[in-house]
Amino acid sequence: MKNNSTVKKDLINLLRTPVPFEMDLPWKDYAFSRRFYDIIHDWGTPTELEVNFIDSFVKSGKNRLLDLTSGGGRHALGLAELGHQVTAVEIGGYPIKYARELGQKKGCKVRFVQSDVREIKFKNEFDLVYLICGQLGHFSPEDVAIIFKNSSLALINSGMFIIHLPVFQPTDKENVTLWYQEKRPFYFSNPSIVHREQYYFHDQRIKLIRDFAVDTVSRKNRLFGVSEKNYNLEEIEDFGRQSHFELIHKYGSYSKDPLTKSSTDNIYVFAKT
Repeated sequence: MKNNSTVKKDLINLLRTPVPFEMDLPWKDYAFSRRFYDIIHDWGTPTELEVNFIDSFVKSGKNRLLDLTSGGGRHALGLAELGHQVTAVEIGGYPIKYARELGQKKGCKVRFVQSDVREIKFKNEFDLVYLICGQLGHFSPEDVAIIFKNSSLALINSGMFIIHLPVFQPTDKENVTLWYQEKRPFYFSNPSIVHREQYYFHDQRIKLIRDFAVDTVSRKNRLFGVSEKNYNLEEIEDFGRQSHFELIHKYGSYSKDPLTKSSTDNIYVFAKT
């Protein structure tokens, strides 16, 4: 069980005025990464549609691709099956282990790397880098700038960088406080009772969720937090310019529908200049 000083610290944090990107989830914890993957891995968009979209931006034949926040490797393995040489980066211990084992079963040669995408050090190694499934929105502007820079360094000249951001729905822009009990264990090894606070910072277009979770069996407790920013086109283009990228395509879906105000997805394709 947590000592009193740690519990007190989390309770004090809960009482503080919320600040965007103030906390994070324990991505590097193996047990948490397994629970997270088991619940969250089904993004909803068919993998084949996403894989074919990425494949359409590389030349025929073998290409060197870099998958950022690769999860269980469904895109990396799908692209490897098309003949590409794929390196996949994922911070979670369980998803990367699962992806490696699945790759061995499928006979796919993918280089899986367990690392934080903000810390990669590749140089001129890839034809295309992609970061999809809305992951970029969970990073602060400072971290997004790092990701753009690292991706630019990893690419050859004229290499492509694809990112995908979801569009906030009305419920994302609400301030909410509620209690709920997990149906499946997420924060701890047993289902938790969770006090959730959701804040929306309108001027910055940032949603913050703070969850104070209590394990129903062990009584372990901790404050967890995750933020998401709805980056707009101007901000994304600015990140691109800072890292020598030119925005060449904008889409509202993986079917390459035009990006409009009613699009539910924002997909941007950059070329390194």
